[in-house]
Amino acid sequence: MSFPARLALVALVLFSLAARVRAAAAPFTLQDGDRVVFLGDGLAEGEQRHGWIETMLTTRFADRAVTFRNLGWSGDTPAGESRLGLSYLQAGHEPADEGWNQLVKQIEEAKPTVVFLAYGMASSFGGDAARAKFKADALRLIDAIRKHAPETRFVLLAPIRHENLGAPWPDAAPHNAAIERVSAAVAEIAAERALVFVPLGELLRAPMENARGPRLTANGIQLNSFGYAVAARALEDRLFAGTPPGAWRESERTVALREAIVRKNEAFFHRSRPQNMAYIFGFRKREQGKNATEIPAFDALIAAEEARIAALRSLRSATAAPVPRRVGNLTAAHVPQPHPDFEVADGLEATLWAENPLLNKPIQMNFDTRGRLWVASSEVYPQIEPGQAATDKIIVLEDSRGVGHADKATVFAEGLLIPTGLEPGDGGVYVAQSTELLHFADTDGDGKADVRRVVLSGFGTEDTHHNLHTLRWGVDGRLYMNQSVYTRTRAETPHGVVSLSAGGAFRFDPRDQKMSVVARGFVNTWGHQFDDFGQEFFTDGAGFQGISWLVPGATYRTLAPARRELQSVSPGAYPKFCGLEILCSALFPADWQGDVITNDFRAHRVVRFKVKEQGS
Repeated sequence: MSFPARLALVALVLFSLAARVRAAAAPFTLQDGDRVVFLGDGLAEGEQRHGWIETMLTTRFADRAVTFRNLGWSGDTPAGESRLGLSYLQAGHEPADEGWNQLVKQIEEAKPTVVFLAYGMASSFGGDAARAKFKADALRLIDAIRKHAPETRFVLLAPIRHENLGAPWPDAAPHNAAIERVSAAVAEIAAERALVFVPLGELLRAPMENARGPRLTANGIQLNSFGYAVAARALEDRLFAGTPPGAWRESERTVALREAIVRKNEAFFHRSRPQNMAYIFGFRKREQGKNATEIPAFDALIAAEEARIAALRSLRSATAAPVPRRVGNLTAAHVPQPHPDFEVADGLEATLWAENPLLNKPIQMNFDTRGRLWVASSEVYPQIEPGQAATDKIIVLEDSRGVGHADKATVFAEGLLIPTGLEPGDGGVYVAQSTELLHFADTDGDGKADVRRVVLSGFGTEDTHHNLHTLRWGVDGRLYMNQSVYTRTRAETPHGVVSLSAGGAFRFDPRDQKMSVVARGFVNTWGHQFDDFGQEFFTDGAGFQGISWLVPGATYRTLAPARRELQSVSPGAYPKFCGLEILCSALFPADWQGDVITNDFRAHRVVRFKVKEQGS
């Protein structure tokens, strides 16, 4: 049988199953007091940032008090594979079923009466065995929820299709065939258990294949804001067929309602997935455990937004309780400080290039091709407090007059939450923040970002100073990014789910979002550099490893299992290195060229190594 014929057969089976589900399932409705939970992989997780489906459901039942909670997680499966980040245990030391246990615990705490189950995209990249496991795990999950709350109603959403974006993006056809088979499995589950089933992929097929229409996805597999709005309309038409479309589609007051929903989702995200989990609740709580008392305070913020939603959900009320001004981050008044005296090598001098108040708590910095210094500046670090505003910034510093120090600071992007890395490029800057890799673009040339997009999500946040960091362009034109030892990442890409539950380095191609793990290991890899031959070198901020020669595919000192580990190439033991530079500058003497420079921050010194060939 030809490939198109097989695809048509799968689609026919899917529609047949959908018809059986419609005949078996009762009409969908929400009741006063319902607690709705969105549960799934990236499809569910992305909805919390846009809020279109929740807006539709909220206005559909405006006369009923219904609460919504989003428990979506990028790269997740019905076995809870992404949820190891909720564990209080050290990464690499969790029992085999820890993700499942954390998933069940989350559901029990949410106490749902209605569950929108939206798994399938992350599970679609495996073969037949993975699909069989997907169905078994999904049935187990439904049974576990029903065991806890027998009257729970379900809406099963099939995954969306892979939107064909053309070159250089991957060919969507083979993946769509796999998605069709996963969708058929979802339909089978719904038919077996008489649950409401929505073939979302088929419902979005026409707008996705409309060459003249706007794109529905950011990367082929993850809906953008327009895509979620279209999905909400399709879902409404399916669940409430025969009734007029809701007023949310046209009302100007939808904007205020959706903004309140997104703010509520953000507060619940901080409540249910707090950054710095290892320190707040986990195995390092002895160091910052008192911060755990702050987390329940997010409940008041959630309740305030839900009161605002209740006042706005009819789309008739022009007023609601005003949005309180979130507490700003207090910073000390700038007081000029005496400049330190440096002991420097013969023939060199150290001068001050920038200081407060031009920047605040710099975490990473990188120069662009115009000699401007881009700085990830954070006031919120190491974690946001309840009611605190996300006021972190990307600042561009420049010496506009050629005076030898920065005299101009421009806020390129703001409203960030602990940006831990950045790299200028592609008309703006890539930024690592929380679970996300973002890109900010300046499209009108005013020097400030006017477009913000989530490139990928699913990066771990268990330990804030381990979050995605040290962004750097490689000699191959790819973006290299590191994470540290206690972090667990599962990121959905158009090529598959990329997982790393340890320290290591990623290689990412922004053109088609192909990402791979280059090396596993290290503790805090806060330095990464390439020499003239394209060889890579790393420094480690812990573990006494000093400088290492990075061999693609290798494993280094780490919590990750390995038969053998590569050792560092620097003599001696150095506990705390950060940053790395390989000198190639006329500002330095000839015998310094090619030397490796890094910062021994525990010893308050900058150190220099000479590198030479040894053997092969």
